[in-house]
Amino acid sequence: MDTITRSVFLIENIRHKEKAQWLKRIIRSQIGVLRVSVNPSNMLMKVEYDANAITPSMMQMLIRSVGCELLIDEEQIHNRLRQKGRLKRDIISLIVSTILFALSFFTWSFSWGYIAVAATGIIFLTFLVILIKEQRRKT
Repeated sequence: MDTITRSVFLIENIRHKEKAQWLKRIIRSQIGVLRVSVNPSNMLMKVEYDANAITPSMMQMLIRSVGCELLIDEEQIHNRLRQKGRLKRDIISLIVSTILFALSFFTWSFSWGYIAVAATGIIFLTFLVILIKEQRRKT
């Protein structure tokens, strides 16, 4: 029995964490699969299986049949996880800069108010451009 442990499967196109558990049961029910664990926070699936009975591409076809995607290539998985991290960072930065930009309008009555509005406006636009570039690069 040739047992291989893979921790690089990434499940995509899932709207709910319950569906991840459902996909886990589908994979676990296959002949040759010994153990399956799903990390719902980043949708990584670790599978112990007999390589003579089932292959990663067979698991990928099973997951595709229910409308989801299973990435099995390590490089694609690392790239996708990096993209998700950057997107979260950019969205948080955009929200913070928007709040600062809105709060800077309360400084109009001060002599340095125009500088505060201009500086926060530039920060806001910078994060907006970064977010748009990341989205275009993703597509």
